[in-house]
Amino acid sequence: MDIEKINKIVKTDIKEGLKQIYPEVFEDNKINFEKLKSLLSDEIIEKEDDRFYFNWAGKSTLYKLIQSPAYGTLKPDKEKSIDFDNTENIVIVGENLETLKLLLKPYFGKVKMIYIDPPYNTGKDFIYRDNFKEPLKDYLEKTGQIDGKGNKLTTNTEASGRYHSDWLNFMYPRLFLARSLLRDDGVIFISIDDNEVHHLRMIMDEIFGEENFVAEICWHSKYTVSNDAEYLSSQHEYLLFYSKIRSTLRLNLLPRTDEMNERYSNPDNDPRGPWKLTPLHAKSGRGESYTYTFKNGVIWKAPKGRYPRFSKETLKRLDEENRIWFGKMGDKTPGVKTFLSEVQQGKKSGTMWNYTEVGHTHMANEELANVIGKGVFNNPKPTGLIKKGMLLTTSKDDFILDFFAGSGTTGHAVWDLNKEDGGNRKFILVQLDEEVQDEEIKKDFPTVADICIERLKRVSEKYRQENNQQLFNKNHDLGFKVFRLARSNFNLKDEFEVEKGEDVEELKKKYLEWLGMFVDQPLVSGWEKIDVIYEVMLKEGLNLNSKIKQVKIKENDFYYVKDTEQDLDFYINLENQISTETIEEIRTSKYKGKMFVFLDNALTDSDKINLSTFVRLKVI
Repeated sequence: MDIEKINKIVKTDIKEGLKQIYPEVFEDNKINFEKLKSLLSDEIIEKEDDRFYFNWAGKSTLYKLIQSPAYGTLKPDKEKSIDFDNTENIVIVGENLETLKLLLKPYFGKVKMIYIDPPYNTGKDFIYRDNFKEPLKDYLEKTGQIDGKGNKLTTNTEASGRYHSDWLNFMYPRLFLARSLLRDDGVIFISIDDNEVHHLRMIMDEIFGEENFVAEICWHSKYTVSNDAEYLSSQHEYLLFYSKIRSTLRLNLLPRTDEMNERYSNPDNDPRGPWKLTPLHAKSGRGESYTYTFKNGVIWKAPKGRYPRFSKETLKRLDEENRIWFGKMGDKTPGVKTFLSEVQQGKKSGTMWNYTEVGHTHMANEELANVIGKGVFNNPKPTGLIKKGMLLTTSKDDFILDFFAGSGTTGHAVWDLNKEDGGNRKFILVQLDEEVQDEEIKKDFPTVADICIERLKRVSEKYRQENNQQLFNKNHDLGFKVFRLARSNFNLKDEFEVEKGEDVEELKKKYLEWLGMFVDQPLVSGWEKIDVIYEVMLKEGLNLNSKIKQVKIKENDFYYVKDTEQDLDFYINLENQISTETIEEIRTSKYKGKMFVFLDNALTDSDKINLSTFVRLKVI
């Protein structure tokens, strides 16, 4: 009897996207490449030499890495969280490639904006060396359970023969998966400097498509010049800005500043409000010059070398609408009144972001110091930089993702902007529990993730106090759920896919030693109900903000899990025995078509047959 089982692993399925576009090239769920080639006959390059491409050592293995399964899970940490049961903000502690794979199903196409501040590859940055050849070993290391020797965080120095390649191999799969999490109108901003900006542009063009490039923004990040610089003192960094599908991209106007509005005044007390004077002529133009006599008798003609800004018909209309200003003394220098009420209530962004507008590195350090203490984290970004990206690209209820969260600036920026405009933007932050190197700082904050969580806690407390004083929206979400990347609750000893020639038994032996016993049960020793529920949620594609409610069906206790956003739900029971009365109750119209999850050994074959004809039955 074939009863559907809960997936124990998460695997990236690239072919699903292709199937939506070209279902005709699939036979028995496999791609018929001859059919695909015939469909794309005019688009295929037959020889490598016929195309421009970017290659580096290790690139050929990256798609295997992208498609290798995720074996871990995300376990809730309520103790580190704030308002766990109500908040929609999420902080995940753990390695980000495995985490992105776990988020792929529940958050596919849900994120409006991604901001990341990855390692700049300066020779001092830590780079994680992913290992698709030994996924079991990789899994154990990424979930922090064994001391790995070939696959840990290491400094990527210039002495390495694969200095740029290692960085590209690190970035490529993460960016590839990140694109799938974006909505069609979603965007990504990536902070970077001169070390790798040129290489990053090339892999972003490959992953996102060069047609989806929006801008290479230059951030004036430092206001001082260092005399210690060897040649020139660097005062800038970049923000690479790409859209998922540029044809769907709609940018917001930035708020008008007081300085812009100060250009408008009302010297003649015009009832239509403040205005500024627009000259009647311009430096260039297409129309021929003409002479015009205003209704007050003043004759006007564009000065030599200038052109009329308006046609004669338009100028006549403006004159009749009393929009011509001749100066307080009637000095015969007419211009047109442009009223503040008529201009766009905002401005477009340029590609130069000045520190006076979005902050600088010193300001970012001070910003963090004011929250958590001086010198606890190197080179944070100012909240103003990320807020400007959100102002340009998000609405008030959007999801923002940062999978290189660092000190938590993105979460801080989300709360700041929500506070300013009454929004309800939500964040997902991912940060590796990377060990802090400074021994003094480590006493209070052992890992970078600890810094991130503590910063958010302190900002939350500060804003809650302001909230109590009714300074902003009382319904503002100032909490966050903490999850940790961890070993699966499922017994995975038969799930790992390994390369031919690898010592499979030795790897399995390590896994079993780690568990501390020979596992012959569907769940590992020491499992907790809440952890299993969240793992099933992820594997079934429900988001981490799904509501969990304890219910009783006749003799047995169940948990009802509901993702209202996607309209997905299921019931789960983790007891070893299910009563006949419970089975019969589930077979009533109240539960018809619903999904139920049980332990495999809790049901008899007869129970499985009876249930599977009435509900969607899955077992662990």
